[in-house]
Amino acid sequence: MSNHTWYDLADHFCAREKSLMDGGDNQYFERLAARRYNYALKNDPGAVRLVFLRSAAESLTNKTLLRNGRFIWCKNLRFEGVTESNLRKLSFTIGKGQKRFTVTEQDVLVIPGNIYINNNSFFRKYEKVFSSFSSVFACRECLKIMKRSDGYDWRSLDEFAEYVRSYAPFRPGTLVSPRMGFFVPRISKLQDKVADLSAKFCQEKSINNRKQELISYLSGRDYITTDQNLLKLFNDFNEWCKEEPSATHPVGIVLGQARDVSPHSGRELYRVSFAETIYEKVHPIQMEVLNEV
Repeated sequence: MSNHTWYDLADHFCAREKSLMDGGDNQYFERLAARRYNYALKNDPGAVRLVFLRSAAESLTNKTLLRNGRFIWCKNLRFEGVTESNLRKLSFTIGKGQKRFTVTEQDVLVIPGNIYINNNSFFRKYEKVFSSFSSVFACRECLKIMKRSDGYDWRSLDEFAEYVRSYAPFRPGTLVSPRMGFFVPRISKLQDKVADLSAKFCQEKSINNRKQELISYLSGRDYITTDQNLLKLFNDFNEWCKEEPSATHPVGIVLGQARDVSPHSGRELYRVSFAETIYEKVHPIQMEVLNEV
């Protein structure tokens, strides 16, 4: 089960360069969540723009895929089945190279040539950071290349797409947990939860006079304090949260595909219920499967 706390998820969201809990650079920061992608200036037949998450480089053979958030034109995409944890895999080549790289669907995002994405810090909204990216197993351009690379004589692209979709790990009823670094709680819910937890912590520790000081620091993003007393208060609160059941973010249940998303957009988004809160457009890379239907 998920044991991520509300504040941990918010503080380590990958669009934030700094983390109060890390005391500096956010260990989960992803440049792709904090930059802009323009429309494609060229049309490269048989190639698609893919951008890779840091998790892709957990395999040493994939180290060169990390380009500080820059996309790579990838070719010869091929569906490679599923991993032991039932995540779909794909392989591909780059440029004129013959080496095939293999990643899972949670390591990569697609930037269609006709899409403009702006995650610049002045314009982005955290809940929309991933909603404009397409998914490799939903994007028709990717599927066309995979179909050509597959050894089976598929009657149509739709038939092949349905075959690939049948291996999707997320379906109605799937129990999921928020993926650390990629899921951020709804801001209104987060603010209320932080206030409630701070009040409960300060009451238990008999330091009610420091409640507002704690809330202000937890809510601020502009600085990391050097005040040792405030740092101790902050660290004590986070240690307390690890043992406090109400501080743990609830797991979720996939309700189905997101509404008002064109099936031809290549975007794979889901409606997910985390306790009493329904999130309308959750990207697959923001979740981890706890059990399958």
